[in-house]
Amino acid sequence: MPFTNTMPERTADLHLHTRFSDGTQTPERVVELAAQAGLSAMAITDHDNTEALAVAQPAARRHGIELIAGVEMSASADGLEVHVLGFLLELDSPVLQQHMAEQQARRVTRVQEMVQRLRAIGVTIEAEEVLQLAGEGTVGRPHVARVLLRHGYVSTVAEAFSRYLGPDNPGFVPGSPMPPSRIIRVIREAGGVPVLAHPIYLKRDPLIDQLVQEGLVGLEVYHSGHTPEVVQRYEQIAERLQLLKTGGSDYHGDSKEGLPVGAVKVPYALVERLKRWKAEQRSNADHPRS
Repeated sequence: MPFTNTMPERTADLHLHTRFSDGTQTPERVVELAAQAGLSAMAITDHDNTEALAVAQPAARRHGIELIAGVEMSASADGLEVHVLGFLLELDSPVLQQHMAEQQARRVTRVQEMVQRLRAIGVTIEAEEVLQLAGEGTVGRPHVARVLLRHGYVSTVAEAFSRYLGPDNPGFVPGSPMPPSRIIRVIREAGGVPVLAHPIYLKRDPLIDQLVQEGLVGLEVYHSGHTPEVVQRYEQIAERLQLLKTGGSDYHGDSKEGLPVGAVKVPYALVERLKRWKAEQRSNADHPRS
């Protein structure tokens, strides 16, 4: 009788958010959900914040899940908001820590401006309440949306974005003005692997070629917002540009409509490729060609 390998395939979800940015669940709870989903590895990718990682690590050890140090950062290109994921970061990097501190301060200013714009149309909320809701995490539009919901200005978080906080709406304030090249450089200087997040939202595939020239290494091919046809398109783009592929559910808990942890799983082999690229970069730095 031939031997049959019955071991389940190892999988990962490489795009998860916690209360340390615009998610609603604690890091420990996100780890529990990852364990329930049968994941072997997970990446917490909070916006401009890596503090959830230290909180999540003991829980990840208990559940036997590999926790990958990640982050999601915002940039702007040709009037478009660009999100870049960073994986396998060295969290003590001064460049990374300084950048995140600057971005978090900018986000506070952005919320204050949003509140002022909303007040101008008779929607009265307090910036302090938004900041209190964010707590120790990175503040963002979902926190404003939840305060609008709390005060009855909208009936859902989605409505808050469609009526007040989305582009071309009265409360919208653009995100980070930094170019993607700067974000990519910060991630690489912190020993990380820069990956373009959910490219379907960018709606401008030719920009991917430009980002590769600026040091982009990977593409989030598999995402909760990608249909099978979209996945196929980005698989082809990734192969043409020789980009690493990643994927994840982009879980936010109750703050956004979306899929649960592990709803988008990628083979652990993709994690191994991320590690291999990082190891090669380190080896090249240690042994430069003469």
